[in-house]
Amino acid sequence: MNLKEYIDWTKTINDYKTAPTVANTSAWGFKKLKKVNVPDIKIKNATEGDEGYWSVRNNELNSWAKEIWSDLTFLDTKIQIQKPGQVCHPHLDFLGYYLEDVCMAHPGLLKLKHSLDAPALDIWRMFIAVEDQVLGQRFVINDKDWAWKKGDCMRLNNWQALHWTTNTSNKMRTIIKVTGVKF
Repeated sequence: MNLKEYIDWTKTINDYKTAPTVANTSAWGFKKLKKVNVPDIKIKNATEGDEGYWSVRNNELNSWAKEIWSDLTFLDTKIQIQKPGQVCHPHLDFLGYYLEDVCMAHPGLLKLKHSLDAPALDIWRMFIAVEDQVLGQRFVINDKDWAWKKGDCMRLNNWQALHWTTNTSNKMRTIIKVTGVKF
């Protein structure tokens, strides 16, 4: 299928029901990247989503990400706050909404051949730990736990790696998610 057909397909599926049927749990799940300096985060106006965490976006955070990942374009930076007791169920990040925005700026991309095992674009989705992990906080990718300390950064294989999070601790888990395209 081409990228336009893929984007249209993502609008017809339920991520949590479809992901387990198309994930490749033998593919690489995540790669640890260099440690980064975490900005002083001021969380204001976080909104609760239906995916198992609260989130907020702001321009300061996006500016911070642009300094670190200057080789990526179409940066989207988001703070995710998972409160005690919240769960984000196993899923893939299909990124239909994100790809639609990228393709609005570059319509020629819509014709590119795309699949989950051979993506049309080199999308980087990274997670950066804002604080040290505490007992009860989990981020699991293809059945492997990511253990983190403040500033740890990993790149997720969002197209193939089934991933989920849970927080059974008594402390909020705050993480930064950065998405960008490498042309």
